[in-house]
Amino acid sequence: MTPLGLSVATWWWIVALTTVLFWAMAVPPQVTRQYRIMVALAPLVGALFLVGRSHMNGMDSAGALSMYSLAMLSLTLGTAGHLGRMARLQLAADEAGDRDEVPLTWGFMVQFFLCVTAGFVVYFVIQP
Repeated sequence: MTPLGLSVATWWWIVALTTVLFWAMAVPPQVTRQYRIMVALAPLVGALFLVGRSHMNGMDSAGALSMYSLAMLSLTLGTAGHLGRMARLQLAADEAGDRDEVPLTWGFMVQFFLCVTAGFVVYFVIQP
């Protein structure tokens, strides 16, 4: 049995949609080409991590795909509205010669925490 009773092919479609949604929401607010490339590669890094984890734990394809899609959706919703401001602040810090990371706002941290927590809860609830 697969999560939510959906076929593996359906989970692939959901993965594609959540990845495109992530790119559509996260890449355009980036202020430099380097930032856009780094953000655009995030789903690839997540997919590589997930493939390794699923092989180590003997997870089936549908379970791994559902985990990936929920992670992408959680990250997208958790960072929505904040990425552009954070990228502008980081660029200003880089141009000023400050190599420290820009501190995160409370609003961002609360939104991110709630979305990622909700993603984990949904993932464990939908597992067969």
